[in-house]
Amino acid sequence: MAAAGEFALKRNALRISLIAIASVFVFEFVAGVITNSLALLTDSTHALLDSVVTGILIIAVRLASKPRDIEHTYGHGKIEAIGSFIGGTALFVVAVLFIFEGFERIAFGGPAALVIPGTIGFAAAIYTLAVDVFRITVLGRATRKSGAATLRADLYHAVADFGSTSVALFGLWLVTTGVYAGDAAAAIVLGAFLAYLSSRFAYQNAVELTDSIPPRLVATVKQAAVETEGVFGCSDIKMRRVGMEIFVDTTISLMADMSFEKAHETSAQVERNIAKALGIGDVQNITVHFEPVFSPDLPLESIIERAAARVRGVKGVHNIIASRVGGTGRLEVSLHIQVNRSATLSEAHAISSAVEDSIKGQLKDSDVTVHLEPLMPGLAGVQPLADAEMQDSITQIVLASPEIRKVGRIATFRTDDDVLKIDVNCIFSPEGPATIEQVHERVTDIEKQIRKRYPGSIVTLHAEPG
Repeated sequence: MAAAGEFALKRNALRISLIAIASVFVFEFVAGVITNSLALLTDSTHALLDSVVTGILIIAVRLASKPRDIEHTYGHGKIEAIGSFIGGTALFVVAVLFIFEGFERIAFGGPAALVIPGTIGFAAAIYTLAVDVFRITVLGRATRKSGAATLRADLYHAVADFGSTSVALFGLWLVTTGVYAGDAAAAIVLGAFLAYLSSRFAYQNAVELTDSIPPRLVATVKQAAVETEGVFGCSDIKMRRVGMEIFVDTTISLMADMSFEKAHETSAQVERNIAKALGIGDVQNITVHFEPVFSPDLPLESIIERAAARVRGVKGVHNIIASRVGGTGRLEVSLHIQVNRSATLSEAHAISSAVEDSIKGQLKDSDVTVHLEPLMPGLAGVQPLADAEMQDSITQIVLASPEIRKVGRIATFRTDDDVLKIDVNCIFSPEGPATIEQVHERVTDIEKQIRKRYPGSIVTLHAEPG
């Protein structure tokens, strides 16, 4: 049922109930004054109180139907629970008054001869019973369609009114037979029953106002989540009921090597499973967060890479080395991370420390060494440079090393952020460095010389054997 239709249903049902119970109050009060019947006056007072409570419920329904806003992100459904709590509490007070009046009549008696039921007294009681039956019918149908707490509250009031009016009618009849104490005894029994029903109803709404949720519903949410394929755990379940709506917020654990797309798909499936388990029509009130968990079966390098990559400011991770130190059992970890070239030393150090903490959080008893590198810009969108003078200068720098036999292709580019990138192919002579370590040292030295000539440039020297 649409929200607007449900609001109209509740509002109309309560308005009809208010008009009916107000007419009962007028008729019974006038009849009570004419007949001097305390039962009718008491019952009319009950009707007056019910009129006030029904008016409160109408206001509560109107406020509860308002859409969510910036100050009420969960909607206004709690206002309905407040109205229902007031209704239940008021009914409890009336029930206690019935009990008190019953005992007072039995204990002190009274001039029964002053009560003259007459035709108007019985007519008022019969009319009230007819109105109560009408209200029970209207409110019962509306409650079955919407299940609103406010309608249930007014329905309970209508049932209580029928019972209390029956007691008043029975009391009038007893007066005509000369059994004056029977009316008071019936009122005490009815008052005790009403006190039980009203206190229970008020308590249920008070519990709802404290956001209390039955543990079975929390268990249902957890079971629906963990039974979803790919979910390894469910924690931090938060639930609250607002009117007829149930809100759920929870966190699930997924494997760290799962892709983001798969993780999003899995969390969406969890939302659907929870909605189905709770009997909710849609998932708009269900929020599922996911966090990665690292399996012992994952390679150490994968765990380290993912722990480092999740740190804000890390643009790339490579050259990961992890090994156990003999005897101590501690894990030695070293890795290279890339950060923005424009980052200051303090900013880069803060990122490095965060990476160390992230890795140690996943791998206990580990020592972590982080090497910082500037982010190397890619070639997407860069412009090649055709600068013959620059290429001649680079060639001279490279050939200045006696180990280099020939300079091959030289490619120069300018990135979008105005960074010069230089790629050089060179051929070493057979008499040059014998090992790759020696070649690396010589290449590094040449790259430094080129960067000295062109500060801020990114230089890559590719060495080939002669």
